[in-house]
Amino acid sequence: MIHNLDLLSPENWILDLARIDGFRDDYHAIVKGILAHTQRECPEIHGLMEFYNNVSPEKMTNTDILAELCWIVYSSGFRFDIIKKYWTAIRKAFYQFDVKKVALLSNDLETQAVQICNRSGFRNLKKATWCIQNAHRIIEIDRERETQGGLRGYIVDISKNCLYELVELAPQVMRELGFKGIGRTTIFHFMKNMGIDIFKPDIHVRRILRELGLISCENASSLEVCGAMSFLSSVSGMKISELDTLLFVYGRSTKDSIDALCNNYI
Repeated sequence: MIHNLDLLSPENWILDLARIDGFRDDYHAIVKGILAHTQRECPEIHGLMEFYNNVSPEKMTNTDILAELCWIVYSSGFRFDIIKKYWTAIRKAFYQFDVKKVALLSNDLETQAVQICNRSGFRNLKKATWCIQNAHRIIEIDRERETQGGLRGYIVDISKNCLYELVELAPQVMRELGFKGIGRTTIFHFMKNMGIDIFKPDIHVRRILRELGLISCENASSLEVCGAMSFLSSVSGMKISELDTLLFVYGRSTKDSIDALCNNYI
């Protein structure tokens, strides 16, 4: 483990950055080790990193937004590989995420949701229903915020906030958007997939940060996680969204263990 980790008491480290600066090289080595391990053992990391390097709020179309909403709604509670297996069929069932076509399905919501379940083979009626409703909501937001650039304009405006402001704004953003299946945690996933440089406070990420001595517990506040992610971003040179993706994929594949890495890289 990191030497003299007791110096990094969770209640002090954010306030006294001078005390943690002495460990920057150690943390840099650990992140480097996590990256090397994940690139070697988890091939999907390359595609995910490329996605988060290229996605941008300014380039998002309503089709892109609905596609990401559907991905988040469907992947909530399910493993990545399961949703990946069904994704082509889900995309086809939702008309390639054509927002206007999907929104029209809300006129006969229950029947159309059942048909989507049948066509996609993924028989989760609630998720299918939510995605239809979200397509309709995208059109509503575009109309409500027409003078501000619609939904994309709203997302671009949000992206201009710093990380701490984004974390504090997340509950408000969730309420204002009003998307079905997007809650207090998945709103972070949504913002991240819109190209906003933010993290999703997933359990894998929290466990690794706790193991690294950067947060007090798995249930630490999002602001505490924010401080930890900011520090690791500064020592690694990685964007917050890249770092978050890396820790998530690594944690999922290793059951959140960092002991071997600490032994090998420190």
